[in-house]
Amino acid sequence: MWIHLPAVKQKQGEALQYRFQGKIKDHFDSSAGDESTFDLELSIRGGDEEIMIKGRLQVEIEADCSRCLQPFRQQLDLKFDELFSVTAPGDKKSTPESLALETANQLTVSGDYLYLDEYIRQLFVLGQVYNPLCKPDCRGLCPGCGVDLNETTCSCEDESRIDLRWQKLKELRPDK
Repeated sequence: MWIHLPAVKQKQGEALQYRFQGKIKDHFDSSAGDESTFDLELSIRGGDEEIMIKGRLQVEIEADCSRCLQPFRQQLDLKFDELFSVTAPGDKKSTPESLALETANQLTVSGDYLYLDEYIRQLFVLGQVYNPLCKPDCRGLCPGCGVDLNETTCSCEDESRIDLRWQKLKELRPDK
């Protein structure tokens, strides 16, 4: 994904709209499932010294619930607003990949193209939920027998659920 900067600079502050769509595994994460997709909408404006990008990245990925381990489709909606500094072109032998890395890590742009692949990949990685849940009230797995508590009730004894570290406290109240 790249933007041709002379077209942006020519508009002198007027916003240009761009839209990119595709599969996650083709652009950001080769280990992602085949059905994981993204939709990126960008508004870009700028001049000779700065390029301002405002956008929205909508992602639908295949994830595993952190409680019950069942696969589900997770929606991510990431909004961003970033200002890139335009610098003098450096090494003429720079590859698009190295320019994309420089753009993402230093928020600078050199040359006639703004390469967004690495910047958007980093947004995607940082925007993912650390402990994804299939639903907010997911009951997870039984720690004793491993049955999915969302689908069935557990047949474990209540006594087996007592954490061994707390067993001595139970001895203090023998009536329970």
